[in-house]
Parts: sequence; structure tokens; C-alpha cells
Amino acid sequence: MATLVEHADKFLEYIATQRRFSPRTTDTYRKSLAKFLAGFPKDAPLSCFTTESIRAFVWKLRKTENLAITSIDLHIACLKSFGRYLVRSHEFQSNPAESVPMPKRPKRLVSFLSQKDLAEEKFRELENPSLPMIRARLLLELIYGSGLRISECQSLDWSRIDFGANLVRALGKGSKERIVPITDQAHQWFDTYKLKLSEEGRLPTKKAPVFLNGEGKPHDVRTLRRDIHALLRSIGWEGKASPHVLRHSFATHLLENGADLISVKEMLGHASLATTQVYTHVSAERLKESFKKAHPRA
Repeated sequence: MATLVEHADKFLEYIATQRRFSPRTTDTYRKSLAKFLAGFPKDAPLSCFTTESIRAFVWKLRKTENLAITSIDLHIACLKSFGRYLVRSHEFQSNPAESVPMPKRPKRLVSFLSQKDLAEEKFRELENPSLPMIRARLLLELIYGSGLRISECQSLDWSRIDFGANLVRALGKGSKERIVPITDQAHQWFDTYKLKLSEEGRLPTKKAPVFLNGEGKPHDVRTLRRDIHALLRSIGWEGKASPHVLRHSFATHLLENGADLISVKEMLGHASLATTQVYTHVSAERLKESFKKAHPRA
């Protein structure tokens, strides 16, 4: 009979090969399961995976290790997913982790740049720009202009871009594909980027990743994050300078300018409308701030 550890290994293989979770998510789940399994002997039976053992694990994370709520949230989500896999595999009739509550997260508004912060005049004209400078501007247009995740940019290949229709097919979480428009500026930066690659003798093939390094391998996400960080600092932004802040800005500005929530959800690639609704709260808070500043009786 397979041990708890062996079932965990099968689960990790399942989410990586059949569910096609991203390597980053799979690695996060691997670390989370390893932390949970550390409390059992290596030959512990599957029957050790109980509601009681999961609750004891969560209590330890809270009281002994004093982990942040977001970290505890990830561990519980992993164990819930593992439990669902065991039910699907007919090892259990019900998921032992299902009744374990997720910790309540404090409500926190997302960080984003204003429309003025990202106005075109903020970005100086580039003279003899280097490839990293051009790459950063192209990333800006894909994330802020089209709402792509940084991981979606990293995995983007040339065959997924329709320059005639100004559309891109993004491969999102769970390998779900969605079609989103690209801006005219993105089209121009793609042209500039291809020209620079050609000058360096690196003319891309149709199925090659867009963001390749000098060795012909895809840039890692860390490099692309650094590009965005440097670009946002160059325009004087002092807040959190990350790709996700640009994605937040994309969604917030669309809603502020009249886009409907369903369309924004589709462009962001959210599975649930509830995930997108945070941006309506952002807009509402900004309206309140404006009201308090401007109204004599506020």
C-alpha cells in the first residue's frame, strides 16, 4: 500500500503533467507538502492525512512559526488541492482538508499607478536604445497595455501575435488561452524590438519565444521583472515597482474609463468575477477621496 509520501509525489506529478500547473506553482506545492510531511515518519500511511492532522499543522504555522496569513493561505490551499486529488483518485470518499477554514485576510486595496503617472510624456525619447531598454518598453505595453501577466510575457512566442489584427493569444494559468488586443504602441515596439534583434544577428523565428537571451534561451522571469522595476523607477515612480502593479493599473484604468467588469475579467484571464471585483473597490475608494477633498460638507 502506497505511503502518504508516495501519494504526495503522485499528486505533484499529476498537477505538473495533467493539470499543467506552472513550474512555479508546482514548486510552491512541493515545498508546502514537504513542510506538512515533515511532521510524519517517511513510511506514514495515507490514513495520517486527516482533518485533525491538517488543523494541527495550521495551528503550528500560526502559533509556533508565526507565518503571515498569506503564507498560511497557500499551505491550506495546497492541502485542499491534495485532498481533492485523493477523492478523485478514489482513495478517500471526502476531502479531509475541506472543512479547514482559510484564514481571513485583511482587506487591502491594490497598489497601482495613476493615469498621469503612466502618461506618454513621462517616458523620454530613447536615443540609440539598448536591447534591454526596448525590451522594457515592450513589456510595459504588454502588461499595462494588454493586461498580460509577467509569466505570460515570458512564455509568449511570435506565432501567438497577430500583427494584422493587433491581437495576442496569451497562455495563462492552467494553460488557458485567451485573446486580448495589443495597443498601437505595442505594435511599434515589437517592430523596434525585431529590428534591434536583426541588427544583432538574432532575427527571430516564428515559433521562437519573444524574449530570448543571448544564448537563445528564454529570459527568466526575474530578468523581466528587473526590466519593469528599472523602467518605473526611471519615470519617478516611488511605489512598488513590479509587473503586477502595472496589471493592477491596467484593470483600474479600464474601469475608470467605462469598461464593463466582465470584459476586464476576460482580458485579465480571471477564473472568477470576484477576483476582478477588487478593482471596483479601488475605483470607489478613489471617488470617496475625491469627494472628501472637493465637497465643502464632506
